[in-house]
Amino acid sequence: MTAVPAPALDEAAGAIPSWVTLVFAAAVVVAYTFSLAFGALAEPDEARYAEIAREMLVRHDWVTPTLNFVKYFEKPPLVYWLTMLTFTIFGITDWVARVVPVASALLTLALTWIIARRIYDRWATLVGVVVLATSPLFFALGQTLTLDATLMACLTATLVCFWFGYHDAARRPRFYRLMYVAVALGVLTKGPVAVVLSGGIVVAFLITQRDWRAIVPLLDPIGIGLFALVALPWFVLVSTRNSEFLNFFIMDQHVKRFVSPDEHQESRWFFLPFVVLGLMPWSLALALLPHRWRALPRVTTWSDGTWFCVLWASVVIGFFSLSASKLITYILPAFPPLALLTARALQVALAEDVPLGRRMGMVFTYLGWIMVIGGGVAALLHADPIVPRILPSLGVGGVVMVVAGGLARRAPTPQRALVAVAVGWSLLLCAAIAGRDVTNSYRGLARVIHAHAGPDDQIVIYHHYVQGMPFYTERRVVQVGGRGELTFGSEQGDQRAFFWREDDRLLQAWASPIRLFLVINRTELETLKPQLVSPPTEIAAEGKKVVVVNHPLS
Repeated sequence: MTAVPAPALDEAAGAIPSWVTLVFAAAVVVAYTFSLAFGALAEPDEARYAEIAREMLVRHDWVTPTLNFVKYFEKPPLVYWLTMLTFTIFGITDWVARVVPVASALLTLALTWIIARRIYDRWATLVGVVVLATSPLFFALGQTLTLDATLMACLTATLVCFWFGYHDAARRPRFYRLMYVAVALGVLTKGPVAVVLSGGIVVAFLITQRDWRAIVPLLDPIGIGLFALVALPWFVLVSTRNSEFLNFFIMDQHVKRFVSPDEHQESRWFFLPFVVLGLMPWSLALALLPHRWRALPRVTTWSDGTWFCVLWASVVIGFFSLSASKLITYILPAFPPLALLTARALQVALAEDVPLGRRMGMVFTYLGWIMVIGGGVAALLHADPIVPRILPSLGVGGVVMVVAGGLARRAPTPQRALVAVAVGWSLLLCAAIAGRDVTNSYRGLARVIHAHAGPDDQIVIYHHYVQGMPFYTERRVVQVGGRGELTFGSEQGDQRAFFWREDDRLLQAWASPIRLFLVINRTELETLKPQLVSPPTEIAAEGKKVVVVNHPLS
């Protein structure tokens, strides 16, 4: 990807006033923050991680994570700690819970800009950051409380520090030591996978460069010491306080989960379609450049920067493809290099006068009309209760696509056509994220319970654990059957008061003077109802779940 220079494009990018760059940066911040308060925390991930942080804060314990107040050792604590800090500063709310992933996404964009300026020119840097910021997977996970956005930021920081240290002999020790700190933070985010990914990428790059002498300065003793100083204390503390931690964390959550997991088992090629969809519409642009694919095998023309980006993305996607357990979010750390490679491919195509803007404009127009017509048909069919809630976003998005497509087709230059595409796609993403309240959540049920439950009342969840229930009710709940990911914690110490294995315990409690708020699927309630001594009174319903009580509300 270095054979065809594009000086005209770089000159054009260099002529962009600084205020335009500042406006772009401000627009990105707005796009990533305006909807934070829209919608409840989604089940299961957002509600789970917010509740763990809340419980650690309530218990004043920064070492042992708990979920529903039983030990939860599936992940290290960095995201919990950061969320606890934001809760302490701003209060415990839905939008505050999403501050950490947003900060991680914005940090990743800044780091991508920094490394892109060293690898490519100003045009490819600017377009690369635009591609990354407007990629649907990055956009969505950058505003969703999971661990993946923070891991991505740590991995990106690690590789940026390596790249600068590798090419800057004078400041090499400083960058390599920062690299060790960044990878240590990655370990505190998601465990040893941070070392495996960053180490795999660096080693693969050195092999392609045949630069064996670079290994010695990488093994910086001070850097290794900093890694140990940052990463190890928590592991030592939590292992000291919880003898069962290491076996569960290492064997069950890493080795067993990689080799033979109980869930999330997918095929070897599971991630490939999500790479394409996650990079839309820029992956579509690459598909409109079929002649460029023939140049890919000419690896001898690749710069070391292109090699680095290719290996960065390949190691991440390849490693998780080898794992038997797969979730879409795992490949998020591969998106910064994929965005830069995409930008460089677009740059080369425009330098060859490929009418990319006109082609993209036509596709946008077609997709926009499909969305508008599809939304109209869905409104007529009323096939699902969720349809009326997504129709506004679908309609607005379709119109935006049609308008952006028309502007791109009529743009006087390919660059302006791409601007129209980028702006139109960004507005579509904003319209979509603004409708995030359609995600699976039972906040409404929890708030009804929170408003009526007294200190002696019990909240009971039947079979299917609802992550958001303890978060929104601010209290521990009783789980009947279906312990799921709480199984390990429920077996540590005597937890029988809050984990009822059989329905008999529920039936006895239902007949007692204690008031129960039972959260249950409506279909299961019909089966259970004949066994309940007193008839259940429904006080709230949301989706397939209802809340019923055994005694009248006071």
